[in-house]
Amino acid sequence: MSFKTATLSATLLAAGFVSPSFAESTGDLTLTIAGEEQVVPLWGTQSDWSGGENWPSISLYARSFNDKGEDPLVITLSFDAAGWKPSQSEMRLSRYKDGEAVLKLFANEDEEDGALSVTLDSHEVDGAMLRLTGSVEGMLGTSDNYGRDINLSDGVPVEGTFAVALEELK
Repeated sequence: MSFKTATLSATLLAAGFVSPSFAESTGDLTLTIAGEEQVVPLWGTQSDWSGGENWPSISLYARSFNDKGEDPLVITLSFDAAGWKPSQSEMRLSRYKDGEAVLKLFANEDEEDGALSVTLDSHEVDGAMLRLTGSVEGMLGTSDNYGRDINLSDGVPVEGTFAVALEELK
């Protein structure tokens, strides 16, 4: 940033024409996957909400790494919450080893696709921030087409909770 740009930014900020964006989504998912508990922190820059206070669309993106900072477990959970009643829930789980995806599992709310259900325990909108707590439960399965058709023949049960603060996507 040049001195001229920095001076202009400081002037606009002081005059109230712009505001700094310090908020970032935070929180974690605590999931039991096939009997193993995992606490997976939210990736704040990739998790958000949009769509307005009465019909929000929620997108959680969480990942954790092994002790060496490698081989992440990546989980996405998304759903709509019209009237604060979750619907259209989807979950994707990817586990990596030596930089390669070794496991990819999917679920959504349809019975034949894992009967993934999301329950909201609390919600609070404070400006552009949305604080949510809730739980999720269902069955994860494999798919050859990124979750359009999910095979539950070797299904993996998943259940857990989330406590997050999400920045609104603008």
